[in-house]
Amino acid sequence: MKEAKTARTEIKTVSWNRRTFFEMLAAVVAGGVAIATPLVAGVVTFLSPLLKKNTSPKVRVALLSQIPDDGMPRSFPIVADHVDAWTKYPEQRIGSVYLVRNKGEAEPIALTAKCPHAGCFIGYKPGDDLFRCPCHTSAFKLDGSRERGDAEVAPRGMDRLPVELRSVASADDNEAVEVWIEFIDFQTGHKEAIRTA
Repeated sequence: MKEAKTARTEIKTVSWNRRTFFEMLAAVVAGGVAIATPLVAGVVTFLSPLLKKNTSPKVRVALLSQIPDDGMPRSFPIVADHVDAWTKYPEQRIGSVYLVRNKGEAEPIALTAKCPHAGCFIGYKPGDDLFRCPCHTSAFKLDGSRERGDAEVAPRGMDRLPVELRSVASADDNEAVEVWIEFIDFQTGHKEAIRTA
């Protein structure tokens, strides 16, 4: 009689232990999922800017009518949203570009004003036949090539940017042509044009 009672007690204890084990296991799994889900989501959200590939913005720079085909460079600021990993700065000046439209050409060429040597702003004085960098005296022809070739400090000519013309209807029902460029930021100090990102 006593042995049978002991056996029932042992069976009851074993059954209770299994139930407890599975309850504990379920609680640990549920708790782990509850903690891990927001943690993983937070880490992914935090790191997502680093995983994004930067794209070069296409920017409306001017009207084609503002660039006569006289071969004279005209400087225009590049204003676009600037994204610095986690922060977005709307409508920031991110650079400058020279547009040059030669005689009889329908489309201007676009040259970035950033010197490919050290990133200084390349200047142009109206009437001059050269662009000039004030930092290390590099000089560039009006097509962006280096005046003295490899004798220049700058390792390459001014970087040329893709240009696109877009026709739009103006307020007075006339057609206007806008000049858009893809503003690409290139690394300095290299003979080849390498995008920064």
